[in-house]
Amino acid sequence: MHDHCPHCGENFMPEPGFYWASMFVSYAFYTIYTLLTFFIFVKWLDVDLDYYLVGLVPTLILLTPYFFRLARRTWLSIFIAPKPVAG
Repeated sequence: MHDHCPHCGENFMPEPGFYWASMFVSYAFYTIYTLLTFFIFVKWLDVDLDYYLVGLVPTLILLTPYFFRLARRTWLSIFIAPKPVAG
């Protein structure tokens, strides 16, 4: 992740440990994903729970970088409003 925005120069590291709490946001994303896929595959499509869990673990591992960046971006957007670029 860049220290500053390449377009507007916004500081992406406002203070040390700023993104520490984004792990809770990441946990929320994992929970929502797990519950959503559980209800779709196990409850609605009637997939066996063992098959669901075998498929869930690799997808969570593959989605870790995406959820990590999404959580940091969400946490940053909660506290820092984007500045409009002039011109």
